[in-house]
Amino acid sequence: MYVIDINSIGIIIIVLYFIIDLLIYRKKQLLRRLIFLSFLIYTVNVLQQITGGIHIPPFQSNHWSWEWNIQLVPFYFLGDLISHYNHSGFSWFFWNAVKLSFYNILLLLPLGVYLSIYKIKNVKRAATIIFAVSFGIETLQIVLTYYGITYSRSFNVDDLILNTLGGVLGYFAFEKLKNLYSIIYQKKQRVNV
Repeated sequence: MYVIDINSIGIIIIVLYFIIDLLIYRKKQLLRRLIFLSFLIYTVNVLQQITGGIHIPPFQSNHWSWEWNIQLVPFYFLGDLISHYNHSGFSWFFWNAVKLSFYNILLLLPLGVYLSIYKIKNVKRAATIIFAVSFGIETLQIVLTYYGITYSRSFNVDDLILNTLGGVLGYFAFEKLKNLYSIIYQKKQRVNV
C-alpha cells in the first residue's frame, strides 16, 4: 500500500505553474502573483490535512457506517469537552479535544483572509462561501472514506460550525486591518500635504 502525499505533488505542480506563469506573463504584478501562489499552497495544505494522503490501492476492509462516520448534532463538541473534564479533569483527552476544536477554527481562517484580499465586500457572501467550502470538505472526507481512499474520516456538523467561525474571524480581522491601514495612510497623506 502506498500513501500519496498531496503536499509533495501539489508543490511540484504549483512550482511548474509559477514558472510557466512567469515566462508567459512577465508584466503581471508580482504581489498579486505571490498572493495567488500563497493561496494555492494553502489549498494544497488543506487538502493534505483533510485527507491525510491518498491510499493506493484503496482499503479493502472499509469500516464505514452511518453511526460512526456522520455526526449531525450541533455543538456536540461542547458536551464532549464537558464530559472529558468531568471524567478526568484537565487530562490529555480534554486538551486533545480542545486542540482539535482549535484546529478546526484555524483550518479556514486563512480562507477568510483571502476572501477579504480578493474584495468580497459582503460578510454574508463571505460566510456563505466559507460555509460552502467547509461543507465541501466534510462531504469530500466522507466520500473518500466510504471508498477507502483515505483513513477513516467523518462528516461532523461541529466541524462545519467551527470552520465557518474561523473563516469569518479571518475575514473580519483582515477587514479591520485594511480599515486601520486606510486610516493611517490617509493621515500620512494629510500630514505630507
